[in-house]
Parts: sequence; C-alpha cells; structure tokens
Amino acid sequence: MAPARARANLGDMAHIIEKLRPENADGYSRLFLDFAADPSKGLPPYIGGISGDPALWGAAAERSDAARAAGDPATWGAVVDEIASLGERLGTRAEVLGKVRRAKGGGTLFVVTGQQPGVFGGPLLTAYKVLTAVALARRLEALTSRAVVPLYWCGSDDTDFAEIRGFSIFTKDSTLISASIPQQAHAVGHPTGGISADWLHGIWTNLENFFGEFDRGSFTADLVERAFAVARDHGEHASAVLVGLTGGEIAVVDGRSPAVKRHAQGWIRRYIAEEDAVKREITEGGRRLAASGYHAQLAVGEDSGVFLLENGKRKNVTPDLRGALAEAAASAVEKCSPGVIARNLVQDGVFTPVAVVLGPAEIAYRCQMSAVYGRFGVPSPVPVPRLMATFLPPELAALVDAASGATVESLLADPAGFARGVFERSVDPDLLRAAQEFEKDVAGALDRFSGSVEDAVPAKTASRIKAKLGDLRNRAGLSAASVSEAGKAAALERCGFLSDLASIVRPYGKPQERTVSSLAPLLFGGEGMRSDLVAAASSYVDDLLDGRTRHIVYSCVK
Repeated sequence: MAPARARANLGDMAHIIEKLRPENADGYSRLFLDFAADPSKGLPPYIGGISGDPALWGAAAERSDAARAAGDPATWGAVVDEIASLGERLGTRAEVLGKVRRAKGGGTLFVVTGQQPGVFGGPLLTAYKVLTAVALARRLEALTSRAVVPLYWCGSDDTDFAEIRGFSIFTKDSTLISASIPQQAHAVGHPTGGISADWLHGIWTNLENFFGEFDRGSFTADLVERAFAVARDHGEHASAVLVGLTGGEIAVVDGRSPAVKRHAQGWIRRYIAEEDAVKREITEGGRRLAASGYHAQLAVGEDSGVFLLENGKRKNVTPDLRGALAEAAASAVEKCSPGVIARNLVQDGVFTPVAVVLGPAEIAYRCQMSAVYGRFGVPSPVPVPRLMATFLPPELAALVDAASGATVESLLADPAGFARGVFERSVDPDLLRAAQEFEKDVAGALDRFSGSVEDAVPAKTASRIKAKLGDLRNRAGLSAASVSEAGKAAALERCGFLSDLASIVRPYGKPQERTVSSLAPLLFGGEGMRSDLVAAASSYVDDLLDGRTRHIVYSCVK
C-alpha cells in the first residue's frame, strides 16, 4: 500500500510532498537498502549502526577525544588555523569558526563530509551532504553537550575532470539545460580544484541573464557572484557556494591542504610501507561482500594508492617508484596526494570525527575498508547516510498534488506513464462525452446495419459487407480515441516539461541528485529555500536517528 501523503510545510516556501522508503525511490544498491532497512543495526560485521542513543554518541566522542589527544598538538594547531583562515575568506559564520578554533584545546567534535568540487557547488548530492552534516551537528550538540562543527572536505586534489565538469539546471518552465567547463580548462592529471575561476566566469556570462528570469533568481546569482569575489580557483569557488547555501554553517578543509598532510604524515608513511597488506585486506573485504550478495565497490591495482605531485600533476606510482614515494612521504609529505583509501584514513585520522556523512557508494567503501581502520588504529566514525531526496519544480509538484489516484512512487518509477495519466485527465469533459456518444451511436448503427445485411443478402456477400463494416467500426473507435491527443495538447500547452518528464526526475538516465545542480531549488525558492532545505535535512536526520530512513520528495511554493 502506498503511504499516505504527508505534507509538512517548512516555512513559507519549501514543503515535503512525501517521505518514501528508499526501495520505493530510485538508484539505491542492495547493500545500501539493507543498511537503510534498520540503520540502528548497521551492517554487521562491516560497519556499526546509527541511532539517537546518547550513549552511542558519548562513546564516539570519547574515541574522538582519545585519538586527538594522541596526535601532535603543533601540527594539529596548524590545521585548525588553516581551516579558520579559509573559512573567514569563504564566508563561514564567526560562531562556527569560534568552535573550530577551540578545537585546538580538544573541546570540539567534528561531523565530516566530502565531495569533489563541482561547477557552482556541484550537483544536489553535494548539497545534501553538507545540509545533512549541518543538521546532524545541531542534533549532536544537544546529545553530547559539546560543540560540534560540520566540516566539508573539498576534494580539490582529485583529477577526475569528467566527473566534475558538467552543470545541469532547470529553466523557469522546468525543462533541463546543461553546460560544462571546456575540456581545455583542465590539464590531464592535474587537480580539478586548481582550474582557473576564469573558466567558470565564462559559463556564468552565459547563465547570468538566465538566472535573472526567475522571480527569486537574484539570491542565487548573488551567491555565485560572492563566491567569485573570494575564490582563487574552482575548488574554492565550489566551496564558497556551498558555504553560502548553508548560510555560513559549514567549515571547509581543502584536500590539497599542506597542514593536513603534515599532521597526517605518520599515517601516510605507514600506509605506503604497509600498502601490500592493505590491498590484501581490501580485496578480502570485497570477497566477503560478494559472498554476502553485495558488490565490491573498491578495486586495487599495482599502482600505489598514494600519488606523487610533480610540477602540479598527480603521478601514478608504479611498484618501481615506491622507494621515491616513501622518501617523499618522509621528507616532503606535501608532495604526496592520497587516493580514495588513504584519503579516508587521513581524513578520519586528522579530524577524528564522531560521524561521517556518506553517499550509498561511500557506505559500501566503508564496509570494504573496515579491517583497514583497525590496522592503523584510526577509530571508525559513525556512518551516516546523507539526505536522500528528489526536488520537484513547483509546476510538477502541483500536478502531483492534483493527480488523484497517482502517487509519487509512480512518478519516480514511470515518468512517461505519469505523463500519460495527466494527458488523459486533461481531456475536456464535454469533448470526452461527445466522443463516447459518437462511438456508441456508430456502434449501435453498425450493429443494426449488420443484422439487416444478414437477413437481406447471400452469406458470401454479407461476409464481405460485414468486413467493411468492421473496418468502419475500427475507424470510429480511432476517431473517438483521438480526443486523447487533444488532452495531450492541452496539457503540454500548460506544462511543456511533460513531453520529457524523465529529464526532471531521472535526467540522463541517472538519479536526479547526481546531475542536477545544487542551485536548482534556490532558483525557484530564493533565500527562503536555504533555511527550508536545512529544515528538510533536519527532518531527515530526526527520522534517521529514530530508526526510519526515508527518501524525501520536496518542492517549494511558486
């Protein structure tokens, strides 16, 4: 049975249309669905669970404090100073930065999330991560009576240009348009965060007027322009947009940070020295997942999972260069760039977070990496799935609300079928009645004529005539059915996006949050949408800590 509609107005603009179980939404792996079925249990023996039990978070805080106390206070202080300095420039609120600075004395806990820097903040999944971190940090302050900072790790050192170059957004009439950073903006092997902001300016020149077409578009345009005023490159621009999106509620650490690498030097050196054993553990973790019916998310090759930076380029380290890598880690660790496995260890070793906000694939990473944390003595933070959501532009949300008998699940599962239902309901009642009467009248007349033919002419002739009458019957049916085209035309005149509804809920055949820009809800909802998104994330976190994992479908009042 479909869940009842549960509208929860969150302020004047945004509202939750419905909360769905993840299996009734889209794009989630079996591993994640099993985790989401009862998040309090986690996925033993791979990762632990999440709940609102103060004892769970008290234990996580103790592990964090103990690990932080074992570190070097001088290099840790440099990390804190770097984050505070970056935050001041990017627009993080003074209250949040005060908590960051107090972390030198060990009084602050962290909730960490991360993603590669995307165009103008990146896709919705990045916004959902930082919004979840903000909402969770607020809850944990109440549960632990400690200062808790939501921290965004901007993966500016990543080199996957194809992953981050695209930008997709809805127009005012809810159709999808796309742009991308030109290929020549990025040199192969160089960190994507270092792409010049000038390339982003080129995209912005083409989009600025487009943003102005929205009634509330000026707020979002100001967000992008303020980020240009403070950012030195693409990585910082993406971070500044996200800081603005949360109202300054997040602090930022850049993945290229020299201070972080110096504080993590011991872990980086150990990782390089023990990498063969780590790879065996990762491979074995993948086998265990596969044996449980899951997918092994991580694969290891011959190259090292730590890269060398030479002239700004990330260089793969083949087995014959391991010695040079170890030497760099010992004497100039800033030249080392951790890959996905080492990066997680560095992040959690440096910040000792009580929780990490993760996407479904990253939860699979953690399952496969569980043995590695024990090897390096890095405490495992509580894994928290990010906000899972689908944004419906206001016109589509209104159609869903008016569609009696249709459900949000049907929209997500079969957008084309949902559109056909709208077309059918858009037929003028008088026209539909006339068509039905026409078909009935023609059918009756043909039945009478057919009966008269049987009595009046020989059987062979009657058979030929009845065949022609059958053709007339079919033609009459088609004529009556053609009124559906009138309904389709009427619906498309009002809502042109119905011609390709899938491009809204599953653009390019992918879940919406992977491709649509984080700015999309703000364009429709303006400044009010910012706090409402935080409220939606808070509702999600409340449900999660109560043991209910939900996919939220939301919109805003036009």
